[in-house]
Amino acid sequence: MPYVRANGIRIAFDTFGSMNAEPLFLVHGLTGQRMTMEGMARRLADRYFVVTYDCRGHGQTDHPAGYTLADHGRDLLALIEVLGYEKAAVLGQSMGSYIALQAAELAPGKVGKLVLVTPKAYDDGSGSSYQRLLKEAGLTMTSPPELRSRVLNGALWSPDITPERLAALTPRTKMTGENVVALTPEETAAVNDALRGFDLRPDLGKVSCPALVVSGTYDRINPRAFGIEIAEGIPGAEYAEFPGGHMLPLEFEEDFIARVRAFLAE
Repeated sequence: MPYVRANGIRIAFDTFGSMNAEPLFLVHGLTGQRMTMEGMARRLADRYFVVTYDCRGHGQTDHPAGYTLADHGRDLLALIEVLGYEKAAVLGQSMGSYIALQAAELAPGKVGKLVLVTPKAYDDGSGSSYQRLLKEAGLTMTSPPELRSRVLNGALWSPDITPERLAALTPRTKMTGENVVALTPEETAAVNDALRGFDLRPDLGKVSCPALVVSGTYDRINPRAFGIEIAEGIPGAEYAEFPGGHMLPLEFEEDFIARVRAFLAE
């Protein structure tokens, strides 16, 4: 696992596939790490040189005391540049989609293609969408894990997922291994505060690259209406919907990967 210095911080990253292939950067979600994108990276590494990295405040990347979504976007742009690319395709999931969209708005020429998975374009004041969901259930980020999991499962998966399928997929949502970095309460607050008050809607029209927006019919963390709004705001954007929740890339893995491959190959 190498590190680079980009945008004033040290960023930890991994790569998959041949360096001679087209670059594709994958951006993980809130409180995740680059390892949460590894399965997708390995699936796409036969065609692309895939880069996964720990976002600012997460994993083995530096954890500043305070930062914003714009800082996240500049980190991604700086990483693309430091690794030697004039531009690259970017796929972001959940929080990663906000970062990817922010980067595409800040520097349209740096993002060659854009895939936004279970996205939203603005904060309603809650900070993270997960915090909003917990608040609606009368819980917080520090509530007992079993209570948070009960609420979360209703937003992550399709309503008709079988217990057997859920049991098979749930372990793939967990971070394991020696590289897992547990966030302190202060660091957890910082990653959530970075998402407070952002609004990318006014600059959606600045996104000039081809874009694919993917939402889940039953996603209660970032409902499908958020994705439709983004797709309608980005000139020429494509919209795809799967009958799942927030974790549709896992629940509908084969169809999702096929849709992403088709878009990137266009």
